[in-house]
Amino acid sequence: METILETLKNAYHSTASLIVSGAPKIAIAAGVIVVGLLVARVARAVLHRVLGLVRFEGLATRIGLSDVLKRAEVKSTATEILGTIVYWTFLIFTAMFALGVLELATSETFAAVGAMIPNVVIATAILILGLNVASFLSKLIQTAVVNAEIRPARFIRNAAHYGMGTLVVILAAKQLGISDAILSTSFFIFFGGTCLAMALAFGLGSREWAGRIAEEGWKQERDQARALTEASMLGPQVFPSSNARGRRNTSKSKAAA
Repeated sequence: METILETLKNAYHSTASLIVSGAPKIAIAAGVIVVGLLVARVARAVLHRVLGLVRFEGLATRIGLSDVLKRAEVKSTATEILGTIVYWTFLIFTAMFALGVLELATSETFAAVGAMIPNVVIATAILILGLNVASFLSKLIQTAVVNAEIRPARFIRNAAHYGMGTLVVILAAKQLGISDAILSTSFFIFFGGTCLAMALAFGLGSREWAGRIAEEGWKQERDQARALTEASMLGPQVFPSSNARGRRNTSKSKAAA
């Protein structure tokens, strides 16, 4: 019992000393977070005001950026998206600075995060542009399929859309530095899972329809096999030989003479 009490006392004293020694750092980190939040909000508001003065939304409409966002079903405007990017950039650096105050992050961590930001921007651009291109091409494919009077036009459009979207996501992930082995494995898992899900959905949801198709196909094959069997049993009556045909032709010519 005394050993347990002694262990608890030692744990209490070590925890108290750790809190006392780390309290200034925790207070400074909390202050950094509060100041960072305020600075991020102010920066976002200033950016909105500046973009409003230079009429950035009109420029975005003229260059087609607003139409791209509408096709992607993004409800935010271009100004709001830029403000959000600036806001979260300030928050990320604030969090990194707070971790540095707590001695949980080093200069190498800051350098790694700074080097990662351009890749994140490029990957985001690839996602936005690629998904919009995939949506446009899939609609174009659906129009062509409908004009060709092919019935499963919507299915073909969805297959093309999700296939191109998957490739766009893989390109964006590769831009972030994810290894090819992980990407290829993830793609195979996704493709195999999709095929399995479609097979299960068809098998469970369309059992009667699939059964009727299989039964009709089996009946046709069976009727054809029976017809061929009966024809082979009749022999010359159905498939006369060339000699018999030659004799009949000779007799007909003599009779005509």
